[in-house]
Amino acid sequence: MQVCGLVMLLILLVILLREKSLDLSRRRRFLITMISCIVCIVMDILSVVAIVNASNGQFPDMATFIICKIYLVLLVNVGYRTFIYVAGEFLEADSHGVTRNVYRAIFLICIIGILVMPIEYYCEGRIVYSHGPATWVAYSLAVIMLVSTITMAFVGSESTSRRRKRAIIIWQLCWAVAAFIQFMRPDLLVISFAAAFGIVLVYAELENPNEGIDRVTGQFTYNELFNYVADHYRRGEKFSAMHLRVDYTAGNYDLSKELAAIRGITSFLNREGSYVFRESDRDFVVIYREEEQMRRDYERTRAELEGSGDMSMQIAYLLIPDSTILANTDEFMQFQHFNVRRIDAGDCVIAGQKQADEMREYLKIRDQIVWAITNDGIEVYYQPIFNVTKGSFTSAEALVRIRDSENNQIMPDRFIHIAEENGLIVPVGKEVFRQVCAFLAKGEVQKLGIEYIEVNLSMVQFDENEPAGFIQEMMDEYEIDPTWINLEITETADPEARQMVLRNMEILNERGVRFSLDDFGTGRSNLDYFVAMPVDIVKFDYKFTHWYFESGKARYVVESIFGIVDKMGLPTVMEGVETKEELDAMIELGATYVQGFYFSKPIPEVEFIEFLRSKAND
Repeated sequence: MQVCGLVMLLILLVILLREKSLDLSRRRRFLITMISCIVCIVMDILSVVAIVNASNGQFPDMATFIICKIYLVLLVNVGYRTFIYVAGEFLEADSHGVTRNVYRAIFLICIIGILVMPIEYYCEGRIVYSHGPATWVAYSLAVIMLVSTITMAFVGSESTSRRRKRAIIIWQLCWAVAAFIQFMRPDLLVISFAAAFGIVLVYAELENPNEGIDRVTGQFTYNELFNYVADHYRRGEKFSAMHLRVDYTAGNYDLSKELAAIRGITSFLNREGSYVFRESDRDFVVIYREEEQMRRDYERTRAELEGSGDMSMQIAYLLIPDSTILANTDEFMQFQHFNVRRIDAGDCVIAGQKQADEMREYLKIRDQIVWAITNDGIEVYYQPIFNVTKGSFTSAEALVRIRDSENNQIMPDRFIHIAEENGLIVPVGKEVFRQVCAFLAKGEVQKLGIEYIEVNLSMVQFDENEPAGFIQEMMDEYEIDPTWINLEITETADPEARQMVLRNMEILNERGVRFSLDDFGTGRSNLDYFVAMPVDIVKFDYKFTHWYFESGKARYVVESIFGIVDKMGLPTVMEGVETKEELDAMIELGATYVQGFYFSKPIPEVEFIEFLRSKAND
């Protein structure tokens, strides 16, 4: 049984040393545990041989006692190394090292106890064992380490996988069952075999490098990247990274050519002193110990890789020279994806502290949006719109603000794009629409001359199954006349989104809801899309107002576009009017409505009512 366990571990050691793997702390701890177990089994066999021969008078007693004590020391060392392997991440996170020092002290005290306390041996037929105070010290420590190891499997249970817990518990139970069997049947020396079997089990479940190898490229997977980066951050070791996002630009898609291109990329990147990870079909990450090597490899890759092979490609590069700009593994993993998706194909960004701070600000605002959604932190402000024909304020635009957890107001230019990118604009938009409906349901603004409120509708909201449904449902709930609502939509270049928008506009239009085309001229739509849209009003972005006064060319362009809209018979809103001069110019141009700071900045509901009352009394 002992020899069988020894042979298993020796074969496993050869396999482990020959396989492609990452230089991880956990792997090094596992290797040390395995080697400790191999040496322990060898001494277990030698102690049996020594006891048998000493009982026959063929081997000195003193030498037998020494061998038995060495075996006991190695046995408790295996228990200690097993504990260190399992508790490694926990101990590395303990900056003060209190836990490690406590267990180290217990281990050293037990070693001293084994060495100084007496030991005896017994041999009769097939029953061979050592006993005495030294053995009881060893077994006591073994029990302590076994219980501690199982306990550590559950420390930080949220971050410890169920598979890892199961493997560790089975490993330790193998030892406990084997010890019980050997205690009941001293002729069955199964502890060493159980130890070897447990290590083989842990290898198969937790330490098999093949599970971290991508089958297509032979490089490491995303999970291994996470483990490798986490290992460096726990140890406080700096590294550099190069993230490549590949766009395949072949005219005719060919899977075999793409696979060949993927293999070619990873083979080219695989150099000594670096590790290559395949995150997806398009994303590859190379980790370097030295920044200089990363920069050399980047230059070489840019010069030789692009445009090579049967499938042409363009590559966006993100270089992270210093990993210490990021605090931990989660930040690193988020950081690379946050930045690389913002890089155009063929470009390169060298990321530093500025980019790290931008990401943290982005994530902070994203979290504050979530907080605002769930904690009534969404506010609606109203900016009056002046009706040139009637000479009064007959409408207003509803504009969203949010409050963070510290009651600070966050403006739309900081959070709208983040809300859209993360799908949060849908609940934000629904809450804004609900508040507008609740405001209109009071009937107060209608008495003060307001005919309708303009509400922005994000394109993302049209991605829902029935966006028209939630608008109608809200209006029905608050008994809102559809003519009191004017939905502002923006232009889009996406053909599929266009069709979705047009379908839902038609549905709502049939129910009496009117539309404004917001920020006209600043989007990327074409003329046929604009003509097809059932809009009632066209809003010119504030940039047009500013351009109008910048140069003769700009004025000519604005007048021409304005003339086209005017000939279509559509009312116009000119945004961004800030001075009397600009107001007079927009009126002379023929604007139907004028909006801007000249009249009022966006104001809360109560102030908006007061504003309307003051204008009514003028």
